[in-house]
Amino acid sequence: MENLFRDFIYMDIERLKSIVAQLNEGLTEATTKVYTEGDQNKYNVNTSFLNFLKAGGESTYLWQNQSTESQTLHDYIYNLAEKLLLEKKLLIRIPEELTEEEINNPSEKNYKITPTSFILVRGKSIINDYIYMQRILENYNDIVKAVVSGHISSNPEYANYSPKDKEKLIKQQARENELPKEIKDSLLTFINNFFQNRIVFKCVPFINNPDFRFAGPLNPSFLRERIEDLIFKYGTAPKDEWYMFAQIASIPHSAENTIDISEHQNEIEKGLQQVFDALRVMEKSGLSISFPEISVTPIAIYRQ
Repeated sequence: MENLFRDFIYMDIERLKSIVAQLNEGLTEATTKVYTEGDQNKYNVNTSFLNFLKAGGESTYLWQNQSTESQTLHDYIYNLAEKLLLEKKLLIRIPEELTEEEINNPSEKNYKITPTSFILVRGKSIINDYIYMQRILENYNDIVKAVVSGHISSNPEYANYSPKDKEKLIKQQARENELPKEIKDSLLTFINNFFQNRIVFKCVPFINNPDFRFAGPLNPSFLRERIEDLIFKYGTAPKDEWYMFAQIASIPHSAENTIDISEHQNEIEKGLQQVFDALRVMEKSGLSISFPEISVTPIAIYRQ
């Protein structure tokens, strides 16, 4: 029996609303039903009561009992967006509708994915949290020493060692596993200048072809839990397959066409342009998405 329940990790509600509104000629976010019960009774009005209205006579009143029931879309908006995209053949399910042969030998004529396609990818996931990495790097050597100390203190093999010998052994093993200061400082400089607070999510649909993957940045405010809690529960490479619903942002090619715009620039502009060109070379080496990865805008991530 198919499991229809989705455990959402991440959801961009506003993008989902935009998809539904565009495909469904508007968006109804909530509906309200009103239930009414009623009865009509008669009562007498005598001269001593409200006699300024009527000297006497007979009137009627209506008794009503109303109850309301409100229904909002909430997470069902995802189901609605997926359903509408499938009906209009605008959603590509991967790996079901894209084979390894197609990605190994892509042809612009036959390639299903376009730079604006919506995709639903199932596969192994990777979470790269650069804040987490920065925190680990800044305290790396202290963390190593703490781990070594805990291992030696709890290991029966070292039970007969004197405190002085244990401390000596801890320092020795910690030193062997330390990260050199130059390397640590270089990595921190790289992260601080190019990645900062970024969280990148990658989904690998084909285990035999791990270089082909869909990658995109996550907005922390759309996470259902703190990133620290997610990493604690699932790690940075969850064991089970996750699903990512996303829109393609860009599809890098193995050979990029470059444009020379220096012909009509003055010397200052040419110098600045050379700096930007150098930065673009750095981008290709790891600062942004490069072939064969595909850049996406994640809209929803869930377990099922």
